[in-house]
Amino acid sequence: MHDLTSSFSLGVAASLGIAAVTTLWLSPCRADELGAPAPQLALADRDRPPANLTELRAQGPAGLDALSARFAAQHGGAMDPAWEAAFDTVAGQRYAAWSRLYWFTDLDRAKQEARHRHRPILALRMLGDLREDLSCANSRLFRATLYANTEVSAYLREHFVLYWSSERTVPVVTIDFGDGKKLVRTTTGNSAHYVLDDNGNVLDVLPGLYAPSVFRAELAKSVALADRVRGKPEAERVRETLAYHTAALAASERAWQRAAGVTYLAGTPYLHGPTALARAQRATMSKMIVEAPDLRAIGAIRPGELPADDGAAWSAIGQKLWDIHERPAPRGSAAAIPGTPASIVLDAASRDLVQQLHDAAGQRATPGDLAVVIARLEQHIVADTAINELVLRRAIRRQIIEQRETGFAALNRWIYDTVFATPSSDPWLGLLPRTDFTGLPGDGVVMP
Repeated sequence: MHDLTSSFSLGVAASLGIAAVTTLWLSPCRADELGAPAPQLALADRDRPPANLTELRAQGPAGLDALSARFAAQHGGAMDPAWEAAFDTVAGQRYAAWSRLYWFTDLDRAKQEARHRHRPILALRMLGDLREDLSCANSRLFRATLYANTEVSAYLREHFVLYWSSERTVPVVTIDFGDGKKLVRTTTGNSAHYVLDDNGNVLDVLPGLYAPSVFRAELAKSVALADRVRGKPEAERVRETLAYHTAALAASERAWQRAAGVTYLAGTPYLHGPTALARAQRATMSKMIVEAPDLRAIGAIRPGELPADDGAAWSAIGQKLWDIHERPAPRGSAAAIPGTPASIVLDAASRDLVQQLHDAAGQRATPGDLAVVIARLEQHIVADTAINELVLRRAIRRQIIEQRETGFAALNRWIYDTVFATPSSDPWLGLLPRTDFTGLPGDGVVMP
């Protein structure tokens, strides 16, 4: 079987840059409560969020709708920190002012809501806390590139009950430069979206980060499966689920065959679709093309044989399979600046949140610099999509089929142990191998 340990979170690793580790302890999840009468929103202090955020949180999605309505009617301007915090509290998600998605943190409450609405559950399993800035890297990218996406967030609101839970706390990196400046980031963590029926049985799994258009399309297939098995006896539900994944495995094999002839620029930092490749090939006599990376093709190899760190190759595969390519940028936009690539994966809402996060702490980027950041992020996203769909998800589908495994606890344990290579039996998440001498007492370990 393919070694999966190096095949996940390509975009996360490439874009974040990680170092030594310490631990952040996060508060446990708060339970949601449903069924309380809808609170009346006071109209005093019109520009401030309401004080009854706990009551709104207890209302479930209706409470978030009420908060959104009040913001639109009484504030309506640019989002300020007080309102941003209010949305986070009621929704159970950091940066919920962009997504307007309500997340349950109690599975029984999520099941109750799913039965009431006749919907499947989209269950995010992650490291850390979705309400915190320092949740795992994948969950942070989900918030900025998936949940903030206008079409994706609308689809999630209309078709799913949302629930998140934490696999474990996330390791936090702190680099102190000794002059008051610090870098604080996280390392070693992956996340998966599970599609569950209203009894908590697994119907489908999407591991890691996906391009928004692919994420939505794959979830639509899962919704169709959920509709087919709703109310069916267990044996029929399992049979339908196994048939769904058997057909999907065959489809992914055909997809890989379509990708076999893809040509790409090795080592390039940007997405390159057919248009960019044609420009490069026409310039073969120029000094620029002599100094450019080699033009290469995906040969007749298996997905597991392509190195996970060949981001340009995986990105080219993703572009081919899901028709992701450069389109003309709107006149006057940052991406229209000569020499910068167009944004082809993220929508305007996601780019707005990416810019806010990128420019925080006084680290403002020029429009040209921001366009480069977004282009690189988009390449990582498309590359991750291809790896997750053609390598990790195929392994998960085989496990479901061969083991007839549709229980969340057992399948989630196998995924974190085998696919994500972060078994619960290792308290150090692979970060303390004890194989190389560091010159530090106990390799720098500090115990509680």
